[in-house]
Amino acid sequence: MQQQLEDLREIRDIVEIPDLSFYFFLGAILIALLFIGSISYMFYRQHRQKHRTDLRKKVLERLRHVDLHDPKKAAYQITKYGRYLATEERSRKLFAQLLPRLEKYKFTPDPPAVFDAEDIKYYDLFVESVDE
Repeated sequence: MQQQLEDLREIRDIVEIPDLSFYFFLGAILIALLFIGSISYMFYRQHRQKHRTDLRKKVLERLRHVDLHDPKKAAYQITKYGRYLATEERSRKLFAQLLPRLEKYKFTPDPPAVFDAEDIKYYDLFVESVDE
């Protein structure tokens, strides 16, 4: 019996083991949220890029089909659509050359009845540069 009592004295108190499972759980949730967020962002960017490309095509199509028989209205439309489409350096330069030519149609009470042949050439060159 004495031996058993000595064995019992050798038993130590209960030691608390740190439980880290809660932190592992929070880490797993954080990683899952980051993964889902990154995939969602990739889909968003892809959708936005597609939408931007579609919008650019629509604006380019409207620019191509501007009614040149009404020079005042056409000058305003060309300016509006041209500002949106002139993104590259070459198209910006051509648009900057086209703008002064359009001003004689926009800001006068009685604009010329038709576009000049040279103005139409500048317009066509600008449309070609944007279409590339």
